[in-house]
Amino acid sequence: MKKIPVLDTVRYAYSFTFGHLGTIIGLIWLPMVITVVAGYFVMAHYYASVPDAVSAGNATAAGQAGLLLMGWSLVSLLLSSIMYVAVTRQALGLRQGPAVVYFALGPAEFRVFGAVLGFFAIALFFLMVDLLLINAAKTLTAKIPMAGAAVALFAVVLLCGVAYALVRLSFLLIPATVAEQHVGLGRAWELSGRNFWRITAVGIAVLGPITLVAVTAQVAIMGPATFLHNATGVTHDTAQQMKDMAAQMRDAAKHLPALYGLSFLMAPFFMGLALSGAAFAYRALTSAGPANSGLHEGA
Repeated sequence: MKKIPVLDTVRYAYSFTFGHLGTIIGLIWLPMVITVVAGYFVMAHYYASVPDAVSAGNATAAGQAGLLLMGWSLVSLLLSSIMYVAVTRQALGLRQGPAVVYFALGPAEFRVFGAVLGFFAIALFFLMVDLLLINAAKTLTAKIPMAGAAVALFAVVLLCGVAYALVRLSFLLIPATVAEQHVGLGRAWELSGRNFWRITAVGIAVLGPITLVAVTAQVAIMGPATFLHNATGVTHDTAQQMKDMAAQMRDAAKHLPALYGLSFLMAPFFMGLALSGAAFAYRALTSAGPANSGLHEGA
C-alpha cells in the first residue's frame, strides 16, 4: 500500500494555490457569486422566519423555513461541485492555462455532486445512529447504570470509527471521482488505506492556518461576546434554549452580509489548498504522472 508524501503534498498545495490564485479565482468566481448572493437571501429569510416562528410557537412556519434551507443546500452543493471539478482538473493537470470565467454543468459535475451527497448521507446516517445510542445511554443510566455505561462506551467507540472512516472517505473523494469518471467513494477508501494519520497531518498543515484566519475574522465581525455566550450559556430549560436560539439568530442576521463577503474572499484559498492537496496525493498514490511534477509545472 502506497503512502501519501506529506511534505510534498503540503508544499504542492501552497505552491499551487498561491502560484495559480488568479486562475483559481477565474474558475470559481461566477458560481461563487451565485452561491453567495442566493445564499445570503435564503439565510436572511431563514434567520428572520425561524425566530418569529419560535416566538409565536408556529412549528409549521419553522418547518417551511427549514425545508427551504434544505433545498438551497442541495443547489449550493451542485454549484460547489462546479468549482470542485474545475479546480481539481487544474490541480491534476487535466486542464491547462489561465481562466477568466468558467461555468459548466455536465456529467463530471453531477458525478461529484452525487459523490459528495453520498458522503454526507453516510456521515448523517452513522451520526444519527450514534446520537440514538447516546440518548439510549442516558435513559439506561438512570435505570441500569452498568448497561448505560456500556452503551455510552460503544457510542464513543463508534464515533471514533465514524471519524476515521469519514477522514479516509473524504480526502480523495473528489480527485478520484474527477480523474476516474465515476463516483469514487469506494476508490477513495481503497487508496487511503493505511494513510489516516498522513491525511490528518496534511489536513492540519494545509487547512489549519487558513481556518484560523477565517475564525479570527468571524470573531472580529460578530464580536467575541457571541462565541463566549455560545460556550457558557448552556441551559437545560428547553423553553429558555429556544428563546436563546431565537435571540442569537436575530443577532447573527445583522452580520450576514459581512460573513458572506468573508466566505467569498476566502473561497479561492480554501478550495485551492484543499483540492490541490488532495489532487497531488491522488497522483502520488496512483502514479498518475510523476508525483512531484506538479511542483514545477503548475499542474
